[in-house]
Amino acid sequence: MKHKAAGWKFLVPLILGILIMSVAFVLISYHTFRDVEIQDYADYAKGLTGLIAKDIIRVDDIDGYLEQGRDYPCYGEMERKLSNLREAYPDVVYLYVYQFREDGAHVVFDLDTAEYKGSEPGSVERFFPAFESLIPDLLAGKPVPPVESHEQYGYVLSVLTPLYDETGVCKAYVGADCSMDRLTDYVWNIIRQIACVFLVVLGLALIASVVMTNIGVKRMKGLENRAYIDTLTGLQNRTAYYDYNNELNKKLDEGRADFSILMIDINWLKKMNDTYGHEQGNLYLQGAANLIRSVFGDDHLYRIGGDEFVIILEGKAQEGTEDRIRKFKEEIARLQADESLKPWEKISAAVGLARYEKGVYRETEEVLRKADEVMYADKMAMKAVRTD
Repeated sequence: MKHKAAGWKFLVPLILGILIMSVAFVLISYHTFRDVEIQDYADYAKGLTGLIAKDIIRVDDIDGYLEQGRDYPCYGEMERKLSNLREAYPDVVYLYVYQFREDGAHVVFDLDTAEYKGSEPGSVERFFPAFESLIPDLLAGKPVPPVESHEQYGYVLSVLTPLYDETGVCKAYVGADCSMDRLTDYVWNIIRQIACVFLVVLGLALIASVVMTNIGVKRMKGLENRAYIDTLTGLQNRTAYYDYNNELNKKLDEGRADFSILMIDINWLKKMNDTYGHEQGNLYLQGAANLIRSVFGDDHLYRIGGDEFVIILEGKAQEGTEDRIRKFKEEIARLQADESLKPWEKISAAVGLARYEKGVYRETEEVLRKADEVMYADKMAMKAVRTD
């Protein structure tokens, strides 16, 4: 009974934690995904309004459209062009062109929809409450941010792009409204799917955690006795390298090995320690590790000696290695040429790359030795051109 009680003491907090995590996950996912989609909608509408403002409507015709409406030459043709453009942007519900004045929005174009008939050209629409904070900028002809509004024409995201004449005066705004109802439905559908998968995974994790508790505790104790991280650089250490090396040798024995080894040796570490002290020497090594990580990533990146680093690249990870080596050397050259940097910030390193070839190498250590030979040749070439 004591064991059962102890088990429930463990399970109840875990279940509550999973429920809280699920609710938090759904809420965070909804708001994050919604914000991303709103930005996509805004960019989508900006693409349309920007196209119309730049290439479709002639600014010089705006006053004529306002004064004569449909009697103005080419008004009907322009209205058809705008309608065709809206058809090409199905998420845009309303498309219009307004000139904003103190008394409201003067309609230049306002396209009909299936639900609403557009306002007549020259008529004046009142400012919607959602736009009240933007009225000063609209009257001044300034760019304005997208606006969410939930009023008589539905829940929409409005994007307004100013239309300027040659003198820089804003003659009107091209507006496009995207339906936020569609967006909300879409986001919730996605979130429901994600939440279902999330809950299933958490449920399985709960079951697995109960079944594997004892095994997990034993494994954790075993892992505590093994250090795989180099404390100075935060990279994987020699122990981790040897473990992975054993996996590679198994693949090699099975005839399915496909890998390369990149050897990087940091130059001048002893000189740095002797001249500036071990603290600066450590900074030099940390800077080198960060540079290597930034160019090559930290998957299967190991510090195997004081100034020696090894990267194992398998399968597709080998693609583009030469380009990355070139980028690494270019970054080193940039650091060396930067007179504003301290000596221990000017990283220098030699690089050697060797690829496993079936029938040529019998074990991974032979590939490492070949990479070391190439690296040594690179180091000698670097010493040959040194002037210090």
